[in-house]
Amino acid sequence: MVSYISKVAFKTVPRLSAKVTLPVFKSYLPNYILWSGAWVLGLGVYTEGWPLFQQTFYKHIPVFGKHWDPVLDPEDLPN
Repeated sequence: MVSYISKVAFKTVPRLSAKVTLPVFKSYLPNYILWSGAWVLGLGVYTEGWPLFQQTFYKHIPVFGKHWDPVLDPEDLPN
């Protein structure tokens, strides 16, 4: 004989239903900082060769902005 389930059995997950408190957020803060920094650096590596990003963002970086200024030899300049 086949037995049927008359109703669905639900279980609550206490971690997902709990509110995010300040101590919990503080414990995850180093991970958030690490992964967001990695995301920004990855985006920078991916967009470093795009001229639009070079002119808009990278040339305005105070110390490293000169890296994206083109340096041409005098022989290569048009007359």
